[in-house]
This record gives sequence, structure tokens and C-alpha cells, in this order.
Amino acid sequence: MAIVIKKVKEGYLAKVTPPHGKGSDWENADPLNCDELIDELFKLGCHQTDIGDAFYEADPEWLKQ
Repeated sequence: MAIVIKKVKEGYLAKVTPPHGKGSDWENADPLNCDELIDELFKLGCHQTDIGDAFYEADPEWLKQ
């Protein structure tokens, strides 16, 4: 999987590798909340389904929060 999200106490950290992210590596240094991270991933050109799958891998309850 080219989008890896990790749930931490303060929010979420993510790492994006090609082919996602318009072919470049990206990761956030500081935790973001769910909506902020989704916005960043959309800006990188990541697909909604791939984002949802990565969030589910990190936290199966993420949609309930």
C-alpha cells in the first residue's frame, strides 16, 4: 500500500509513496486530525478509496469519531 496512516494520541501521521502523491514521497511531521489529513492527501492527488482504505487499516473505528 502506498498510503500508510498511523493513529497516534494527537491525531494521524501519514506517509505517501509513489505511485500515489503525484509520484513523490510525502509525510507529515506533526499529527493532523482526520479532516486535515484528508485535505492534504486530496491535494496530493490521492484517491478517496485509497485514503479510506489506509484510514481503516490504521483505525477501523475512524469513521465513528
